Amino acid sequence: MKIIREPEPAVVDAALEALRPGQRVATDADGTLWAGDVGDDSVRWVGAELEPTYDVAAYLRRMETDYEGGCREAAEALRGRAPLRAALARFLAPRLRPRDHLVSALRACIERGVEVWIVSASPRLAAEVGADLVGLQGARVLAIETPGTAPGVFTEPVTVGEGKVAAWRSLGLPPPAVALGDSKWDLPLLESAGAGYLLSSISGSG
Repeated sequence: MKIIREPEPAVVDAALEALRPGQRVATDADGTLWAGDVGDDSVRWVGAELEPTYDVAAYLRRMETDYEGGCREAAEALRGRAPLRAALARFLAPRLRPRDHLVSALRACIERGVEVWIVSASPRLAAEVGADLVGLQGARVLAIETPGTAPGVFTEPVTVGEGKVAAWRSLGLPPPAVALGDSKWDLPLLESAGAGYLLSSISGSG
């Protein structure tokens, strides 16, 4: 499908307002819904509060050269941390700045019965916390999951690049009516939708 690049906010808001109950919108999180990167900041949280020897700098270097590997590492760093959700939320809260018009439009979608899906390359726990912090508690989250306690085990396909589309299809869902993203990693998801909108990033992240 055609991708609309750097649309005006009013164009995106109008597209979301036109969605009917039961239709679906898929949106990236970091750089799209909010300024900030909940995956990177979750790793910083682990290093700052849980594991002082965690090599956060090495993780950030890996993100520059092996993006999918870095995304998997961030999810691994959060494996088993769900009981510490409140502490993670306290760490992330001052680091997120929502794209207010988009969050408001998506909240209105949820209220009238449109399915809003956050499809993120961040760890699922981090994406869920981010959604709660910006007021999108009714959104569904499709992100990188680490089931169980065994290291190196992920729910496949992981939601990075083409994996976002593959993970979406694995749920048996039809293509989203609207998809939103801010980077090259979101292009496959945008191309899969009825209408894809490539926004200007508000975080500089992928």
